[in-house]
Amino acid sequence: MSPTTTRSLLEHRLGAEGLFTIRVRHGEVRLRGVDGDSMVIRERRGRDLGDLFDIELADGSASLGESLGNKRHGGSPDVEIDLPRRATVVVETSNGDLEVDDLTGDQRYRTASGDLRFRGVEGRLSIEVHSGDVDITAAGEADVNLRTLSGDVELRAGTLRSLRVNSTSGDLKAAGRLAGPGPFSIESVSGDVLLAPAGDLRIELQTVSGDLHSDIEGVMDHGRGRRSIAIGSGGPLLSVRSTSGDVRVVQAVPVNGTKAGRGLRFESKEDPFVDAPEVVAASDPETDANAEAEPPHTNGAIAAAYDDARMRILRSLERGEIDVAEATRRLEALDAGPDTEGSEDADTETVAFSTDEDARG
Repeated sequence: MSPTTTRSLLEHRLGAEGLFTIRVRHGEVRLRGVDGDSMVIRERRGRDLGDLFDIELADGSASLGESLGNKRHGGSPDVEIDLPRRATVVVETSNGDLEVDDLTGDQRYRTASGDLRFRGVEGRLSIEVHSGDVDITAAGEADVNLRTLSGDVELRAGTLRSLRVNSTSGDLKAAGRLAGPGPFSIESVSGDVLLAPAGDLRIELQTVSGDLHSDIEGVMDHGRGRRSIAIGSGGPLLSVRSTSGDVRVVQAVPVNGTKAGRGLRFESKEDPFVDAPEVVAASDPETDANAEAEPPHTNGAIAAAYDDARMRILRSLERGEIDVAEATRRLEALDAGPDTEGSEDADTETVAFSTDEDARG
């Protein structure tokens, strides 16, 4: 089928699993998965696609790159694109909002700033966001790999075959069933994590100053810098690593998906994405003993040096000079401190050593 082109419309036979790529600096992009093997692009304001994009079409592929010509024709692209559901999709933007509906093939999205919304998606999703919120409703099975610097994330899924989230700041709210080869991991510098799991699950939290709470009955274990819970028979393992921020587990119930036969979403009885009253775990003698063993840092000069050392480590983490694992190791070493029965000089030397080590890199 030859491409069909009008001023603001382009139709091309992409193939049921063809490759579609679009790169824009600014503007609005809406992608929708449809039956068939054809791609249709519409410019919603009626502008000439040839002025807005450099377009390359081939058998089984299509590529659009924002053209310098759009500066002469008034504003950024605003396009609506129908694609075969199983198409491979690559989207890169600098600034602008993105909406995606009903795509089920391999997908990769990268944006510097702007909000991303996904509905009814499946398959492999790789998402990188510098700044902006991400809202995902995944039907059926999905593999989600998400990296964000700042902004909140909401994820509702039928089944997550794998989940990797790496966030510097911002809250994560996730609901769904974890069942697949994995891995399942969340790494966060700051921000809270709210989980509404469907089915059995084991959660292991490594943290410096956060905590783990659960509305769901399970076997809890608390230790220094470590929290865990086994729900039901245990199920797959979700590893959570957080410098600061709490993890909260709430009850989830299955509800019908928005499209029949496209899988299930999971939400709590109220709404796991609405803040609920804090749940405090029952008192545990071993946990209380561990809490009492935390170094007090009561001396004013020592406390100031301690806080300064922590801030240096966190700033190094934000600048990307160290990763979450290294930041956690350094903060745990700092919190461990010397024997609390030792002298104030020993405390001061330990804090100064940690600060100097961080300053070196």
